[in-house]
Amino acid sequence: MRLEYTQNLRLEQRLVQSPQMIQAMQVLQLTTPELLDRIDAELEDNPFLESGTEAEEGPAESSSETDETPLEEAFDLDEPLLEAFRGEGPVGRAGGDTEEFDALQQVAAPESEGTEGIMTELRIRDIDAEEIEHAGLLLAQLDERGFLPQGLEPMAKMIDVPVEELEEALEDLREVSPPALGAVDLRECYLLQLEALPGAHELAEAIVRDHFDELLANKLPQIADALEIDLAELREAIEVLAGLDSRPIAGFGDDTGALILPDVVVVERNGEYEVSLTREGLPELRLSKAARDMLEKAKGDKRLHGFLMKKLERARWFLDAVNHRRESLLRIATAIVQRQREFLDYGPEKLRPLKMQEIADAVGVHISTVSRAIRGKFAQTPQGILPLKAFFSGGQRTSRGGQRSRVAIQERIKAIVDAEDRSAPLSDEEIVRILRERDGIKVARRTITKYRKALGIPASTMRRSY
Repeated sequence: MRLEYTQNLRLEQRLVQSPQMIQAMQVLQLTTPELLDRIDAELEDNPFLESGTEAEEGPAESSSETDETPLEEAFDLDEPLLEAFRGEGPVGRAGGDTEEFDALQQVAAPESEGTEGIMTELRIRDIDAEEIEHAGLLLAQLDERGFLPQGLEPMAKMIDVPVEELEEALEDLREVSPPALGAVDLRECYLLQLEALPGAHELAEAIVRDHFDELLANKLPQIADALEIDLAELREAIEVLAGLDSRPIAGFGDDTGALILPDVVVVERNGEYEVSLTREGLPELRLSKAARDMLEKAKGDKRLHGFLMKKLERARWFLDAVNHRRESLLRIATAIVQRQREFLDYGPEKLRPLKMQEIADAVGVHISTVSRAIRGKFAQTPQGILPLKAFFSGGQRTSRGGQRSRVAIQERIKAIVDAEDRSAPLSDEEIVRILRERDGIKVARRTITKYRKALGIPASTMRRSY
């Protein structure tokens, strides 16, 4: 074995991400609420960053008047950063006229306090503490619909409590909540509600008790024959069932709606669409003037001076990242709006097929940048508040030379189904034929089935009206 030194040439490509690049990518994919949290954290941690409000509330005198050392020598900074340092321009705040912006739409306040409201009702009644505890355990076992699919027996064995005691607790719950709370399945849910309704509903109860599967399959003639009634009587009973609630816990949910704060605002003015970013709550960020004195005084302490220089560098990176996010999101949103003008004018049926690569090429960035920029972002448009991701859709060419997006095809299917004769609903094969003959769109039957299910449209047998 011989040891020796050798020289070799090797050519390779390697992606090296600097800390600045990593931070820019992280900030780019933040939504507005997430960015606000990130800004607050940076302002608290880094003395070299300040918001516009802090700058206005600071001391009136400028510390630069007592400094003999020029900024260039004290900080060795480039001109763009010096301008930000001198306060000649805010950094990181989106511009644009948002007079017509109405992102904070009214959200209904919850009418109850969730399941805790039910427990509060129980506590003010003359009920044993142990029974209230059992009721709380039952509420914890409910699924998202308000059902107990496993029933009471498995739970009684699990907590070593007689089934009778759980039944009493469940009865107490139903006295202060919907009567179907804790039902095992949908059939029992309907039966419990029918029992609680005033008056007699014997026919509706018979349908649910003895012919529920046929009802779900829309086999109305078979049910009418079995019960020896005509379809008119059957329809009257079904109207009673239609007024029942299939989710007894729905009225006691903990969240009545999530607030969406759009990041992009699209407004039509004089026939053109203007794109701007929301400024709601975003502070003006700049480098702190007071922190300059801290750095100057720390020159005699190398360790402290080095620590402050790192903070300054981090502040600069963060300002650059916020600027990059603002500029990239605005350019990408503008490119999207330019390509989806017909959608903004006329609605979903005019949404054109659009891929992220097309936007990436138009803006001059990598496709991953587009993906990060639209992540979790919403736009307020004339068509409503929509996720930016909704503007991207696959599609296919028509026999007439045009293109239809997947969303446009789905909207067309919905329109065809809405206009059909309910006594003879269209099958998926017939929808395929209509799209081919009237719109020049060639799609497979299985594609129609997939789109129909995505739209929540039942099969033709379930849509038939007798």
